[in-house]
Amino acid sequence: MSSRVVKYAVIGVGGHGVNRHIVPLLSIPNVKLVAIADINKPRCEEVASKYNTKCYTDYVDMISKEEVDAVSIVTPTGLHATIAIDVLKSGVHVLVDKPLGANLNEVVNVVKTANKMNKKVMVGYWSRFSPALQYAVEVYKNGLLGEPYYAYGFLIRRRGIPGSPTFIDKKLSGGKGALLDIGCYIIDNLLTATGFRKPLSVTGAVYTKFGNIADEVRFNWGAWDSSKFELEDFATGFIRFEGGLTMAFEVAWAANVSHVGEVGYMRVLGDRGGIEARGNEAMKDVSFHSRSENYLYDAKPVLRSANMAQEMLKSFICSIIEDREPPVTGYQSIILHSIIDAVYTSSNMGREVKIVLPEI
Repeated sequence: MSSRVVKYAVIGVGGHGVNRHIVPLLSIPNVKLVAIADINKPRCEEVASKYNTKCYTDYVDMISKEEVDAVSIVTPTGLHATIAIDVLKSGVHVLVDKPLGANLNEVVNVVKTANKMNKKVMVGYWSRFSPALQYAVEVYKNGLLGEPYYAYGFLIRRRGIPGSPTFIDKKLSGGKGALLDIGCYIIDNLLTATGFRKPLSVTGAVYTKFGNIADEVRFNWGAWDSSKFELEDFATGFIRFEGGLTMAFEVAWAANVSHVGEVGYMRVLGDRGGIEARGNEAMKDVSFHSRSENYLYDAKPVLRSANMAQEMLKSFICSIIEDREPPVTGYQSIILHSIIDAVYTSSNMGREVKIVLPEI
C-alpha cells in the first residue's frame, strides 16, 4: 500500500459503526480517523472520547469543517442514499453500509452522483469477504461448475424480528422489512457466486405473518407495537437471468423452522459441478461436488481465517489509494435492487414482472 494517508470519518456510530468500521479501521495502515458524526450526542461523545477523535452531531457540518477523503455511512437504511449523495457531492469517497439505498431509484441516483463526481462508492457487504464465498467464486471463475443453470439460497431466522425503530419505523427502514434488511445478503451471495448476470424477470411474494401479532413480540428481538407493524417478515422470489440461469430464494425475520437463530444456505448447480455453502449472512462452510471419469466425489477446501470487516475496509482504502474500482460496486447493487424491487412489485401485482436495467 502507498504511504499516502487517507483521512477517514464515520457517520453513524451504533454497534455496526463501531465494530464493523471504526475498530477495523484502526488497524489498517495509512488511515487516520479524523472525526465521527451521530445525532445521538452522548453516544457520539462517548465513542469519540474512546477512540480519540472529534464528534459532530451533523454530518454536513463535519464534512464542511474537516479535511476528509472518505467516509463510512452506517446509519439506518432509509437515510443511506441521501447522506451518500450529500457526501459524494462534497468530493468525498463513500463506503455505504448495506444496502446502498431503500429502492432502485435511490441506488441509481447514488451511482450516478459517484460517477459525476468521479468518486468511489462501495457497498458494505462484509459477507463478500467470506473465504467460503470467495472459494465459490474461484470455482465459478475457473469453470469447475461448467455452466451454472440453477441457484438457490435462504437466510431465515426462527424468531428474529428486530424491535428497534431503526428497522420497524418505515422512514428509517426505507419502508421495507426482511427482504431489504437481510434478504439483500443472500441475494448478493448468490449473484456473486454466479457472476452477476443480467436479470430478465422476477416472480415474488412477501408476507406479514408474525410481526402484526401481539403475542409474538416476546419471542423476538426487542419490542414494538404489533398493531402498527406494516413490514414483511417473509419473502420469496424466483428470478430468470440472461443465458438460462434461474435462481430462487427465501428470507425471513421469523418462520416456523427447526433451527434456532439465523441460518443461511446457498447452492449453485452447474453441468460439471455444484457448490453448497452454509453460514448466516456470511457463508462459513463450503463444499464442491462433481465427478471424475469413474467416481462421484466431494471436496472441502481448507479455509483461511479472515476478519471480514477489516478486509472490507482495507479493500475500500486500497481502491482509493490505487485509484481502481472497489470490489463491491454500485452497479452490482443496481442489479441487486432491480431484483428486490421487482419482488415487491410482483407480490403486489400477483404475477411475473420483467426487469429492465437502467442505463448509467
